[in-house]
Amino acid sequence: MINVTGFFRDAEAWKALAELVIAPIVEQRETGAAIRVWTPACSTGEEAYTIAMLVTELAEAAGKRFQLKVFATDAQEENLRKAREGSYPAAAMSAFPAARLKRFFEKHDSMFQVSKELRDMVVFAAQNLLRDPPFSRLDLVTCRNVLIYLDAESQQRIITLCHFALRPGGHLFLGNAETIGRHEELFETESKKWRIYRKLGAGRHHLIDHPPTRLSTGLLPMDKSTPPPEPNLPAAELARRALLDRFAPASVLIDEKARVLYFHGTTREYLEHPSGEPTRDLLLMARDGLAPTLRAAIRQASRENRSVTVDALMREDKVGLSVTMTVTPVPSAAQSGPFLLVSFVPALPQLDHTRMPVGEAAEDASAGERALLEELKATRAELQNTIEHQETTNEELKASNEEAISMNEELQSTNEELETSKEELQSFNEELNTVNSQLQYKIGELESTTNDLHNLLTGSETATLFLDETFRIRWFAPAIKDLFDLAPSDVGRPISAFAQKFFDENLLRDAETVLKKLTAIEVEVPSSDRWYLRRMLPYRTQDNRIAGVVITFHNITDRKRDADAINDARIFAETIVRTVQHPLLVLNRDLRVQTANIAFRELFAVFEEEPKGRLIFELGSGEWNNPPLRSLLDKVVSAGDEIHNFEIEQDFRLSGHKSMLLTASRLPQQRGRDELILVGIEDVTDRKRAARHREILIAELNHRVKNTLAVIQSIASQTLSQASTVEEARNAFGSRLVNLAKAHDVLTRESWDGADLVNIVTDTVNPHAGGENRFRIEGPHVRLGPSSALAMSMALHELCTNAAKYGALSSDAGQVAIIWRLVGEGDDRRLNFTWSENGGPPVNIPTRKGFGSRLIERALAQELSGTVSVTYEPSGAICIIDAPMP
Repeated sequence: MINVTGFFRDAEAWKALAELVIAPIVEQRETGAAIRVWTPACSTGEEAYTIAMLVTELAEAAGKRFQLKVFATDAQEENLRKAREGSYPAAAMSAFPAARLKRFFEKHDSMFQVSKELRDMVVFAAQNLLRDPPFSRLDLVTCRNVLIYLDAESQQRIITLCHFALRPGGHLFLGNAETIGRHEELFETESKKWRIYRKLGAGRHHLIDHPPTRLSTGLLPMDKSTPPPEPNLPAAELARRALLDRFAPASVLIDEKARVLYFHGTTREYLEHPSGEPTRDLLLMARDGLAPTLRAAIRQASRENRSVTVDALMREDKVGLSVTMTVTPVPSAAQSGPFLLVSFVPALPQLDHTRMPVGEAAEDASAGERALLEELKATRAELQNTIEHQETTNEELKASNEEAISMNEELQSTNEELETSKEELQSFNEELNTVNSQLQYKIGELESTTNDLHNLLTGSETATLFLDETFRIRWFAPAIKDLFDLAPSDVGRPISAFAQKFFDENLLRDAETVLKKLTAIEVEVPSSDRWYLRRMLPYRTQDNRIAGVVITFHNITDRKRDADAINDARIFAETIVRTVQHPLLVLNRDLRVQTANIAFRELFAVFEEEPKGRLIFELGSGEWNNPPLRSLLDKVVSAGDEIHNFEIEQDFRLSGHKSMLLTASRLPQQRGRDELILVGIEDVTDRKRAARHREILIAELNHRVKNTLAVIQSIASQTLSQASTVEEARNAFGSRLVNLAKAHDVLTRESWDGADLVNIVTDTVNPHAGGENRFRIEGPHVRLGPSSALAMSMALHELCTNAAKYGALSSDAGQVAIIWRLVGEGDDRRLNFTWSENGGPPVNIPTRKGFGSRLIERALAQELSGTVSVTYEPSGAICIIDAPMP
């Protein structure tokens, strides 16, 4: 069977099904009720999922939830496997509304899969529709586009199967080219256009050819004339059936069209089949004399919805037999339609013959008159009904006549339209003649254009090759012979049969890609001495049909050589720019940065990608927005001047103050491209700082040499004036010079920017320490200037010398405490320095001050701008220095 299916195929038909069938079911059923649907020959499942989507959408719109089961069957396991998976290509979803697609599908790569919720509603199973039994108690069967592939007998069998499977009032949905055939008594048409039918009556088991069952081993076959007993029936049911068979009158169950649905009892006395084709019409089967009265009773019972009893005289062999007929409406489901039960019994005699008056002739006459009167009465009633029916028929005929008149008018209108169409056809014929002339002219133009195009392609140096869908040669330009050895007789041969004169391993693979994706591919391919640009694109016909590929080869040897030379020059230039240690910038005419080398980014703390495309004046925090620099670059851009060693100074937020020499010149460009500006920057900040520092050092050295010579001269003068012998003078002068040199060493380590008081004290007293605990040094770090440091060092040396000669350091038990501290805040901060000796010999107050005492008092007081006091206690000398430390 052909698998032709799709989601919502024939959308109008599905819309009609939703309105006529599914919507009423959803409206009538309560929440939680079951809805059962069968889709035979479901193919890959699109139709089954369509039903599930429709029911779900209408149920959600009504605020209800149902136990929906869609039974989808097919004879092919491969179809069922795909249907269970529920994955479909994106092309099948192209017409889906976005909301429905999002609600019921999940996207996986290029496929859409039905959601698990929807897949759980559909049960897929293998079934041979002609061999296997159907489902039952179904609300809907969608058997679309199945019957058209079967013969007439198979079609009728499937129709009876669908009737059996449906519950009373269930619906059958067929394809647009399918009908229920001769089984009009089984279904009522709901929509003739969209082939929607409603089941009539109950299931007809006798219409279905069930497969024969095999008898169990050990059981004897039953006599065909004896109906098989039904096992396990309760006694009440057996009694009810026996009473019905014995006492119930002969009856038939008919529908609203008087078609017999069921026979009970022996009805051959009242009904017989007429000659001709079989029929189930009760009125045609009624014996002579019963039909008119029975027709009137059926109409009255249907109209008044009550039981109607009538008597009729059945005529057989000119002997009348009175029959009582009762027509009773039978309650049924709304979908099944109204049913009527017609019962037949012999009429009871009107008089008791045992009590008749004397006189047989009178009795016979009286009985005959009564019979005639009864028949006359029945005839009048039937006549009245016939008149009413005739009037109704006349009204219908009048309506039909009016419709016929209307149709006649329509036919006349159609005839006029046909006349008009004839005239239009004549006009079209003239137009076709004109178009034919134009086509002849177009053909001439096309031949001329074809010749021009052929000469163009033949005379072009571009090698062109046309291939069909199987990569066989369709046409080639003469220039292609430089790449393939082709002859005119090679047209139609596969291109893979020819050797290539160039290096291209992906030729056929790219051709397959072009046919698959319909996109152009450009690749540069080399030959032994040339380069070609191979361009491949789809071969499109006039009606936009893909009929192969077009391959062109353009000789780009010169362009490739120039590109290589340009690339080498670019690499050379970039290497130079990267190698140069000076910062370099390349700007365009708009002064936007094109390139900044590593030295520029490192020196000015600019991130790698930050400068690209930005104005030079916007770099950093705007530090380059310097008026002199603007004027310089304007000269380069407008006048083309070259600027050399233009000095500017600028403060940068991240890299501090910079002194720079700028050199700028234009870089000419070829082929009309905008010129560039090369800006070279030399950072001379360290050079200028070093020059200033050298000048300062020279001046400082000159000043310090002069001061040192003055100090030495003073030390020498004072030493010689105080010494009693030359040896004493030499020793004192030498020790003082050594201490002065040590103080210079401390200042030199600090680059003569000053020295820490801790270092001054430690370096000065260490030569006099002797033991480990001779000096106790305590105090914070205090920075002194060069002059103050020298004065403090010389004073400490004198104190140590006096202590070694006369004080605490002259004995082994003597100790010296050197303690200082800072007091006050801000401008009121002061240094309190104390030298205190103890543990030495008793100290005698000197009668005169020597050079050391005067040096301590005068030099420190002068250099520190403070006060110095020296006192002599019995425990040792005490020197207190108090100086401001702002």
